[in-house]
Amino acid sequence: MSEIVKSRIEDGIGVLTFAEVDRRNVLSPALVERALAVHQDFVERGVVAAVIEAEGEAFCSGRDPLVVRKPDVPPAGAIFINQIETSPIAWVAAVDGDTVGAGIHLATCCMHVVAGPNARFRVPELLDGIYPRPVAADLARIIGPRRTMTLMLTGDAIAAQDAVDAGLAGELVASGDVTARAIERARTIAGLTPELRQAARDGWGTRFGTAPAAG
Repeated sequence: MSEIVKSRIEDGIGVLTFAEVDRRNVLSPALVERALAVHQDFVERGVVAAVIEAEGEAFCSGRDPLVVRKPDVPPAGAIFINQIETSPIAWVAAVDGDTVGAGIHLATCCMHVVAGPNARFRVPELLDGIYPRPVAADLARIIGPRRTMTLMLTGDAIAAQDAVDAGLAGELVASGDVTARAIERARTIAGLTPELRQAARDGWGTRFGTAPAAG
């Protein structure tokens, strides 16, 4: 069986790679279980900044449509997104493919998003009969409520340059440079003092709503 999540550490920077290509990197229980194990390994090995990337045409296709939701049981994707949101590691997303629903929420939890020309961001759940509450709430904090609602009502995709213009991604680079640039940005974060790095991490955690002052 091929690996559905891969990982490596480059000069202290962790790289977590979604590789469940045949399922377009949905946040399946199996993928999340492996990704959580990689996260724990990075923490134990002292990684302070890391990159999430993906193989194939999709960065992350969001929730797993094959899993039936159970009352009061958070889906695997929500568990992983919460882990990234609260992680002691500063994360950077390297996105050069389709990013759908909860996949967008995962990207917004990362301190920086490097987009490639193939990046596309969509929120189609409302048209499929599902209200994507966590995705919508966080997306609205970044690109605004009106634009978020328009995306939900149309299911249209935001292309890479438009995502940068809207603030959903931080920068656009050539397709072959996405991961390298993301690692470069993660290395910048890792080079900050622990106090500054934590202040920046905390600030992004609130999307700078109540960013703490650096010590």
